[in-house]
Amino acid sequence: MKRKITAALIALAAAAVVMTGCSSSGKSSSTAKPAETTAAVSGETQPSADNGGDEMSESMELMRIKYKDVPELSEGPVLKISETFAKPGEMAEVTVSLTGAQDQWTMCGIHMTYPDVLECKIEDPTDLSAAYTPGGAIKANSGFIAMDWQKNLDPELVREHEKSLFFTTMFVDNKGSDGDIATFFFKVPDDAQQGTVYKLGFYYKESDMFRNADNDMSFEKYAFEHLQGGSITVR
Repeated sequence: MKRKITAALIALAAAAVVMTGCSSSGKSSSTAKPAETTAAVSGETQPSADNGGDEMSESMELMRIKYKDVPELSEGPVLKISETFAKPGEMAEVTVSLTGAQDQWTMCGIHMTYPDVLECKIEDPTDLSAAYTPGGAIKANSGFIAMDWQKNLDPELVREHEKSLFFTTMFVDNKGSDGDIATFFFKVPDDAQQGTVYKLGFYYKESDMFRNADNDMSFEKYAFEHLQGGSITVR
């Protein structure tokens, strides 16, 4: 069973690579915004106002269209990126965490975004697998893959000066927990100015998912419509 799950996980990662690394024309939806700002983002639900903007981005609208006929849940999973601090030249630790889905999820495939002036720490440059520290939310997982997306970026990411990191994990049944999913590492530019805030967000691709064992699309819809971005502030 574990072998089959690992194979499925690798297949999902491969699909994400095909969609993100080998093509720049696929439909997507994103929370991408300007690469840096002087005011931190604090616990916003991104898709509803796209990081606090007055208008929803065209790409986020595509995600809304996909789920428009899926019934709403009153509560559900919330994925959040941490707000962290680092000095110029330091490696910032960025954690993706989850609430509202204790023992309720079985698989995810998620893209997060970061400004292209940051450098994602790479574990293996041959396949661009990203370095990470696993969190308690995935302690029962059957495998975890994280990959940095650097080439053939979608036009929206290029326009917003963003890159993306994809991560996926899988469990037997609904063994996914609340808590920290994983911590990733991003190098802050050596010449970064004190007080600069780098916004971190999520980016929706058609291959992305957040599933429970019943493949309840309302559960997945809630997750993607309640994504919360984070930030790295230079101190």
